[in-house]
Amino acid sequence: MVQIIKTFVKCYKKKAKKTVGGKQKVYEYNQYLIPLKRTDNLECKEGVLIIPEKYFKELFGVEDTWAVKEYISKLKGYERNMAEYKKEFKDLEWKHSELSKSYKELLTKYTKANKKYRLDVSKLQELEAQNEELKRKLELNEEKNKELNESYERELNKAIILENELKPSKDKDFWTMLKSRLSKKDVIAKEDE
Repeated sequence: MVQIIKTFVKCYKKKAKKTVGGKQKVYEYNQYLIPLKRTDNLECKEGVLIIPEKYFKELFGVEDTWAVKEYISKLKGYERNMAEYKKEFKDLEWKHSELSKSYKELLTKYTKANKKYRLDVSKLQELEAQNEELKRKLELNEEKNKELNESYERELNKAIILENELKPSKDKDFWTMLKSRLSKKDVIAKEDE
């Protein structure tokens, strides 16, 4: 843990006497003292950095030493978090590579299925067009068939009538047979018109 020690600089005037050119002169200068406590747990000859409080805010964004201690402890927490985040990031990278592989596989399957679907749709459209053509031909054939059936019915009726005329009936006499033939011929003539 980073230890921040708060203390005050003590200043006092120190006088020094020196003899220069046979005359004694008194020099006065400032002496600075930074007192430390035993509770600060510093060892002898241990290096110490001193930062004036007015520069704390510039360096750390705070003015109080306790806030700096909290800031440094947060930084250490961030370092631990960074290690965890790096590990998590590697896991996520691995998962991403696996997902991208499966995505590529699914994409190729999709393109194949989509191509097959488009071919099936085009075949279906062709079959629908053929079906419409066959329906149209079937309708034409049904119309022809209807006409042929009507023609067949007429010819069948004619044949039945002719057959009945050609076969002499035992019960009918000559005059009734002649009369019926003439009436049937009128019926046939009317149908032909």
